[in-house]
Amino acid sequence: MKRFILMLLATTALVACKTIEIENGEVPDEYLARAKKLEGVYSGSFEGRRGEMTIAFEGNRPVLSFKDSRGDSFMPSSCKSSINDLKWVYVNRKEAVDSAAFYFDPGTCFIQGREVVLYFSKDYNTINVRILEYQKTERRCDWSVPDPVRGPIEHCEVNRVDVTLNGKFSR
Repeated sequence: MKRFILMLLATTALVACKTIEIENGEVPDEYLARAKKLEGVYSGSFEGRRGEMTIAFEGNRPVLSFKDSRGDSFMPSSCKSSINDLKWVYVNRKEAVDSAAFYFDPGTCFIQGREVVLYFSKDYNTINVRILEYQKTERRCDWSVPDPVRGPIEHCEVNRVDVTLNGKFSR
């Protein structure tokens, strides 16, 4: 039985999903063919602004860009924000790319996000985009009366909630 459990754990570790940290913004050669499937122009909107998002490759280095009628950035042009190198890629058990993130500099805009995160559909034809705008704290409390003599007891839980800027693009 112990041997079976060890084999099961080993098998699970082999087929597990993994986040690949990217060095120098370049996709490693062994993942390049899969990554190039994402290359192309995607139409859609980001925070209600219609535009085109492009994923292109310069050698092994993917380049993400967004263009709409107001400029070349997800943020207003006055922010002087920029999308930089690829930061990480998340690969699922089937060795398909589920999501990826690029370093993001918001420029002069006051947002907390430092990544543009892309979430890919299974056929790679649709991409959801998220940038963290800010985090807020929510406090939720509940009352219980486990002992009528001692009276009610308040139980509180504090959670952080991410508020994101969102977009959706398709080929």
